[in-house]
Amino acid sequence: MKNRINWLYLTLLGGVIAVAGCGGGSSTPGPPILTMYSSSADFGDVAVGNTMTLGVIFSNTGGTPLTLQQNSVSGAGFSTSGIGTGVTLGPGQYVTLAVSFNPPGTGKASGMASVSSSTLTSPISLSLSGNGVVATHWAAFDWAASPSGVVGYNVYTRSNSDTTWTKLNSSPVTTSSYTDWDVQSGESYIFGVTAVNAANVESRLSNVALATIPSQ
Repeated sequence: MKNRINWLYLTLLGGVIAVAGCGGGSSTPGPPILTMYSSSADFGDVAVGNTMTLGVIFSNTGGTPLTLQQNSVSGAGFSTSGIGTGVTLGPGQYVTLAVSFNPPGTGKASGMASVSSSTLTSPISLSLSGNGVVATHWAAFDWAASPSGVVGYNVYTRSNSDTTWTKLNSSPVTTSSYTDWDVQSGESYIFGVTAVNAANVESRLSNVALATIPSQ
């Protein structure tokens, strides 16, 4: 039985950092630096026949432009999109690599995605993992996309009797929907969502919703 929960839209809470300085003169821009904000993407349990997509952020934290190229992805059921040949990032710019997992069968799966840039002698590697399952119960929910500039969402859950939240995703979810395949029959769960910007800053938790899983 599918439990569907509708959410109010999320608004990312932004912050401003003031920087003061003095003096004059000019300085030479520093070299480009490719920074990856996740070292792995773990999809957890995904029901066979379904697809989950997570986002991995790459940013140029240096002072001059660099060029990205998506090299390869390996592992049964894994695929990537969002970074093509010749994508240029100026200083402070970012791009999200969308990584998807569609398990070909039950059991654990692993893979690797690699991205190179004009500044690297060897590609940056991102380890991928997931577990294909046959689910008898699940909780599927969606929410209105944030009107702010966000790169994805984090999904949290807790039991109805608990006060501790558990994050369900290892990297931001790039879509405005999520399915939890690990719910147990007869149990009640509370779900909430935060929006995430490119600096990995989260909004406050959305309005929460309760899902009660059937006992059969």
